[in-house]
Amino acid sequence: MLDPIPLPFQGMGSRKRLLMTAFTQTQLKRLMAVHGWSGTVLGLLLYAVVLTGIVVVFAHELEVWSIGGTSHSHPFGPGLDAKVRPFIDKMSKGYQREISINDGIRGELTVFPHANVLNSATGWNEAYGSMFILNADTGELLQRRDGFVYHDTHWYVDSALEHFLVDLHVQLYVPSPWGLILTGVLGLLMISTGISGLILHRHMIRDLFVPERSGQRLVSFRDRHVLAGTWGLIFAFLLGFTGAYFSFSGTVVYPLLLETAFGGDQDKASETLYAPLVMSDPSSARLASLDEMIADSTMRAGAPVNFISIKNYGRRDAVVRIYHPAPSGELVYKQTVYDGTTGAFQYFKPDVGRLPSSGSLINGLMWPLHTGDFAGVLSKAVWVGLGSAMAFVVISGLRLWVRRREDEPLWQRFGRAVTVVGYGLPVAMLMCAYAYFLALGAAADEFWWTPAGFLIGLTPGVVPGFVARDEDSLRRFYRLLLGIGLILLPVVRMATGGLDWATAIAQGQGTVLSVDLTLLLLGAGLVWWARRMHALPTPEPTPAE
Repeated sequence: MLDPIPLPFQGMGSRKRLLMTAFTQTQLKRLMAVHGWSGTVLGLLLYAVVLTGIVVVFAHELEVWSIGGTSHSHPFGPGLDAKVRPFIDKMSKGYQREISINDGIRGELTVFPHANVLNSATGWNEAYGSMFILNADTGELLQRRDGFVYHDTHWYVDSALEHFLVDLHVQLYVPSPWGLILTGVLGLLMISTGISGLILHRHMIRDLFVPERSGQRLVSFRDRHVLAGTWGLIFAFLLGFTGAYFSFSGTVVYPLLLETAFGGDQDKASETLYAPLVMSDPSSARLASLDEMIADSTMRAGAPVNFISIKNYGRRDAVVRIYHPAPSGELVYKQTVYDGTTGAFQYFKPDVGRLPSSGSLINGLMWPLHTGDFAGVLSKAVWVGLGSAMAFVVISGLRLWVRRREDEPLWQRFGRAVTVVGYGLPVAMLMCAYAYFLALGAAADEFWWTPAGFLIGLTPGVVPGFVARDEDSLRRFYRLLLGIGLILLPVVRMATGGLDWATAIAQGQGTVLSVDLTLLLLGAGLVWWARRMHALPTPEPTPAE
């Protein structure tokens, strides 16, 4: 979406000059066309993925905020064994083959004895069993759910808002697997536009270190696009690669591997790739103390437990796997394996396979590198900042492409569409948050109203684009709308039954307070920006560079 490199290449270093002279003028024009048209055709979808990704970097914090805080209990503390064992023992042996134990954001303990059963509706082997929701402190049964429980989001999702926003980012709310394939293609697009942009601009590295000067070329819209793209170039490659990896691994790579290496045997593939090696012994044996294994695993991993998997419960070949988030100073989560009968530690299991490998390490690094989830709030904030730069690069690139064709009515309408999507998408996302909280307050189905709120929000997000007189007034309206909406959202959250600030402070719910304050600051900034834009004189139109 940027200007082609002028030839000859004066003032360039010898290596750079050698790189550029490897391309003819015709090849550069073709590369420019590929860079511009690929971004134009898929740019708005790429912007949607990037913008939603900026939000869901803080998915956990949004989840805690949206449900009114998190419990301070310790579900995997001492006494877990006595709480979960009675519910596992009452299940038939067929459902004791696989048992998962995890904690919820509200502090409940979920115990799920199950078997992998063919689901005729999907044609895949899926988890079928009884899910017990327990009070983490007392072990009291709160709820029981039976069947293919992962087919009903009400049964295992704590926040409909967080779930919807993550799904919107991961597959643009397009049915699987097509949504994942689409976002995977967009990830590859991010990589390709970054590479072509790097080739097409000879001064990108030099311009990084030139200060802005009033009236000089760096204050131009084009140069801001180049600057943002240059600073975020490595980040664009990182996000594009890891995003495409997640999208294609389950939709393309795994099915191909399943057919070619395992003859379509899903259970065999799962056992080989993800399960520890076990010598079969179906004779009866009591499972060792989970409390002792948890204590030992926590000491070895240097991080708290967040998930437990038990295989072959009640048999001599039982295996217990205990998962931990990455300890301080590391990026990849830990998984320990224990002999279920003796409780003896076996080994640290890699993410994929049974022995440490570079492939398993790369697979384990994908999540923290894609989400910024490795150094707490600080790393996430950096990811949000770099993601915001990428969103600006996409939108500014589209606007530059339109400015060069501003005399053509069709491109004028496309330019208006860029503005509408650029501001209308966050308006619709904001409306889905309002719908979520209003549904909670009215005891309605928030899992239905949250996506419905997004669709309803498309009206105030799109209609102004058809009635606004000019671009400046349209952008000013959108900024005011978003700013006021962000300011009022914490008020609506509290009015519909959410924690007030005094209670949040008293209960130590810092996440709730932090998200509210962030929304207020962002809203105030947008309102100020809109009012400042209104106060400034309208500049004379200038031709695109």
